[in-house]
Amino acid sequence: MPKVLHLCPHCHKEEISSYQKLFSVSFSPAVCPACNQESFVPIIQALIMLTVWTILTWVFIGLSIMSSMSFFLLGTIPAFIVCVDKYILKAPLVTRQQN
Repeated sequence: MPKVLHLCPHCHKEEISSYQKLFSVSFSPAVCPACNQESFVPIIQALIMLTVWTILTWVFIGLSIMSSMSFFLLGTIPAFIVCVDKYILKAPLVTRQQN
């Protein structure tokens, strides 16, 4: 499987790994190996992801209760993976504003 790299907002090279991007927040940003500049995913993206995943989890809970089959609860795992991919890994990295 090829390694997926993400675009650095400073040098515009695809050098930031998915692991770095997934755990990058404003107080612990991802550091680009090419230019050594810091960037992070905005917290609003994580809040949106968490909200969507929570709604999907409740949908799966409702399905499992209505059908009396706990098997539907397994749907929360791929739902989490899809939410992380859509709202965290595909979000653009941002930089701090310099004053």
